[in-house]
Amino acid sequence: MITNHQTVGRSLLPNNERERDALLNIRQLEKRLRQVTREVDTPFASRHNEYSDVYSELVGEKNSYEQAFNAEKRRIQQHLQRISQSVRSFSKDVRHLKPDLTMVNKIRNSIEEIEQTIYASKEASRLKYEELIGEERLLSNEVQALNDKIELWSKQRPGQQRSDSVPPSGSARKFDTSNSNLLPEIIEYDRFLLEHGGTTGNWDEYDHGTFLRIRNKYKGEDKFIDDCIGFLPTKTRDQIQEHEKWYRQFLSISNKRRLALKKWREERNQAKETILHEAEQAHNTLKEIDETIHQVQVKEQERIRAEKSALIAAWKQERELKKREIEEEQERIEKKKQHDEAKRYTGKDEQRQLVEQIRREREETERIEQEQEAKQRRLQQEIRQRTATVAIRKFRERDMNNLEDKLIRDKLQKQEEETRQQRLEATKYQVSIDYDPQHLYEPTQAWTSRSKTPREVSKDTSAPPSILHVPHRATPSWRQ
Repeated sequence: MITNHQTVGRSLLPNNERERDALLNIRQLEKRLRQVTREVDTPFASRHNEYSDVYSELVGEKNSYEQAFNAEKRRIQQHLQRISQSVRSFSKDVRHLKPDLTMVNKIRNSIEEIEQTIYASKEASRLKYEELIGEERLLSNEVQALNDKIELWSKQRPGQQRSDSVPPSGSARKFDTSNSNLLPEIIEYDRFLLEHGGTTGNWDEYDHGTFLRIRNKYKGEDKFIDDCIGFLPTKTRDQIQEHEKWYRQFLSISNKRRLALKKWREERNQAKETILHEAEQAHNTLKEIDETIHQVQVKEQERIRAEKSALIAAWKQERELKKREIEEEQERIEKKKQHDEAKRYTGKDEQRQLVEQIRREREETERIEQEQEAKQRRLQQEIRQRTATVAIRKFRERDMNNLEDKLIRDKLQKQEEETRQQRLEATKYQVSIDYDPQHLYEPTQAWTSRSKTPREVSKDTSAPPSILHVPHRATPSWRQ
């Protein structure tokens, strides 16, 4: 819970920090909502629950609450979108603000419209919050009563019979009636539930459900008590009659509470419609005031427009006079400028002629130089041609001499080849040889002359010695 001190402290924070804190709180609330939704949906998702009938009814109520929640969420989002669109339009007008009375009035109307829209949204939210706070307190009281009953059952021993009575009211938790925002019927209903054991009158769910089923079967007649005794063996006739008395009081108080809530919702809706109607009337009144102001402003603007028209006409006339004077002055300046330009052009003409003469002389000099260079190139080309002609003639003479020498050499080689062939042809004729076998076995003249030569002389000659006198190496001892 945020205290007033924390709220004041946050209001002094810069806009960025407040936005960050608001976004952080929104994320925390969304996370808590997802956790609560998961805890609530877990029992409904179980298909094997023994209290399937009760859960089916709770599922229907849960779906209706979710539909109402989604519808309220869509309504708030649409309202916020309208406010955001108005603020964007206002910021656009402020960015393009002009120093005009109409624009100022338009911005003022936009501010008033945004203010009325925000006020209506806050008022509707406040009424919705009050309704939710009241329902939260009722549910909190019922849950506390059930917790007290469960705590009482948990304190009993396992073998002890379950008691359907609650502790005396003096020891029970006192009901909080300090809040004056709750309706008296709701306070009475909550006090009745706390003092009499909740919505089952200190009975357990099974016994109370059996009691209601039999009572509804007999439509509340007294003879259903006899039938209840057979179905509720743990209850006496006095207990059943006392429970019947309690149940009638419970129905009466519940009916009063229902009617009070219905009346309170009608009054709240009527108050909401009244606020919206008053806001619409205020908006219409503001429109009428704005229309009256607009008419006055239109008349004032027409008067100002007429004065401006007269001032503009006088200003235009004065502007024409000044324009005529400026044109005359410009014409005089233009004539003077033309005269100065003519004088300057005369001097420029002389300079132009001098420049033209210098240009012609330079071109003539360049032409003569080019002709001389051309003559020099032609002369050099003729010299090169003559030199080339002489060299070519010499090369041709040398080639002719080389060719003649080559022809002579070829001719001589050919003649030598013919002579050699003729000599070979001449050796191919048959010859006769005398056969002398004795001559074959005779020693040759060289051998005869060698044998006739003394040994001392022969040592000095280069003739080979006899095989008998060839030197040999010593014979090893192991072979001797």
